[in-house]
Amino acid sequence: YPDDPYDRYWHPSGEIDGVVSVARDNMSFNKNFTDIPGLALAHAITPASSNATTLIVPSLEMGLGNDTYYYVFYFMEVLEAAYQNKSRSFDFLVDGIKQNDDPIIPPYRSYVTDYNSRGRNLSGESVISMVNTPDASLPPILNAMELFELIKSGLAKGTNEND
Repeated sequence: YPDDPYDRYWHPSGEIDGVVSVARDNMSFNKNFTDIPGLALAHAITPASSNATTLIVPSLEMGLGNDTYYYVFYFMEVLEAAYQNKSRSFDFLVDGIKQNDDPIIPPYRSYVTDYNSRGRNLSGESVISMVNTPDASLPPILNAMELFELIKSGLAKGTNEND
């Protein structure tokens, strides 16, 4: 990815049933970030129905195998009016377990993250959910995510004898 400082590869979401992609209403923000490419945050997925209260991202859609993964999810509001009205607010769940203390209200000119600080890793059978809080009037969104496969085991002697 040309503007990623860590040479990560960011690619758009594939098609997911009941989910659509939305774009930011103003792209001028995308040069302001140093740790994630702005273009990775320029789009988000959200439920196709504006009345939906839950966004579910099945791990099969993420291409996860039977391994264990560390994750970072990025949330950024794509509509300035939605941010000004504070109409998008949701909780982030992994396998039905809430991962955030306070509701996620995606900011408009910056972003918030959720990562497995509670020790909850992803696997090939994990279900990621974003569920509206009672006061939300817009469905949840997800802009970007990073997945890192965890190393399965360390080397007993500190080096591999075959090296």
